[in-house]
Parts: sequence; structure tokens; C-alpha cells
Amino acid sequence: MVGLAAHAFKFMTAEESTAVFVKAGFREAELACTLVKILKSYRNPNIKVPRMTRFAIELANWMMRNKLTNVQIFRDPGMEEELEGVMDTTPELESFNIFSGTIGLSRHSTTIHSLVETALMLLKNRFDQPIGY
Repeated sequence: MVGLAAHAFKFMTAEESTAVFVKAGFREAELACTLVKILKSYRNPNIKVPRMTRFAIELANWMMRNKLTNVQIFRDPGMEEELEGVMDTTPELESFNIFSGTIGLSRHSTTIHSLVETALMLLKNRFDQPIGY
């Protein structure tokens, strides 16, 4: 579901996503805490849930880009520390989007390290340069 949300929210505006959260009775702060917990839980990703770290970071990046107030929401539960850990421990598994069993077949065009760097820039409020992935 995290991967689906990361892709679905890319097509929504801040107002639309806020309406979705309100309708579901879910606060963005809860999602931010959940995403940080996912990063903590998957420090060493498992082949059973490939790309979980990638999906969590993609969704966090979208949330921080889409709404400036979300940046603080991600800072509070320790997102920066978790992202720095991802930079040090992320295996090659996170680089693929298609698998045949445990073998990665197709690489993502954006590396996980690039996603982490974008998230860290957003957390540090460095908006003086264009951010993209």
C-alpha cells in the first residue's frame, strides 16, 4: 500500500490529498510517523518486501514537497537520522523495480541515494536549488 500511495499521490494537489486524509480520518502526522517507523523497521530490507524503503522515501518526499508544514512533521520523529542510516546501509536490492525471484532485472532510473539526498535537502529547507528526481 505504501508503494501504491507513493504513486497515487503524485497525481494529487495538496488540497486533494488533504481532503483524502480528512475523509479517511487520518492525519498527515500519523503517516509521517509510520513512514519513519518503516525506515527503522527495514534498515536491512528483506527480499519479501523489496523497495519498501524506496516507497517510504518517495512518499515522504512528495509530502514534504507538496506541503511545507509537512517538513516539520517529518523532523519530529527523527526522519533525518533514519535517512542518514539508509545512505549507509541500503543494499543493491533497492535499486531494482522488476524481480525474477530474488534476482533484480530492471533498475530504477533514480537511485535510492538520490531520493535520500532529496529528502535530506527538503528536511534542511534548502530550497535555493531546484529539486528533482
